[in-house]
Amino acid sequence: MDVPPGLGERGLSIWEAMATEDVPRNALVLEAARLADRLDELDNIIQGKGVLNLMQFRVHLWEDDGEERNVNVEVKFAAPLAEARQQAIALANILAKLSPADSKAAASPAPAPATLPANVSPLQRLMQKQKA
Repeated sequence: MDVPPGLGERGLSIWEAMATEDVPRNALVLEAARLADRLDELDNIIQGKGVLNLMQFRVHLWEDDGEERNVNVEVKFAAPLAEARQQAIALANILAKLSPADSKAAASPAPAPATLPANVSPLQRLMQKQKA
């Protein structure tokens, strides 16, 4: 299976660990990989170590005299910490959808134990827990 271009270190790890032959699943895996890489970039910004290069493109404008003028356009985040929180939520949601069914069963809360009267001994409580 081909590795999608442009993945960073963490994104590549996610892709290699979770990609299968299932195309719809792989679409989610790829988005999770991209989100992980984006979170790494956002973390670098938050720590003051880098700049987020999400989108940069050049626009060609023509002046009245027929001369071409290039204008660089950059898209930046004003609040990287808030964006990181949103990206982390999106990643968690995708990973939850990708997790196997048996891990969901293990994560479900245990049923509440039956309430016992106040005059029940600790041994009777322990026996009730073992039955449950």
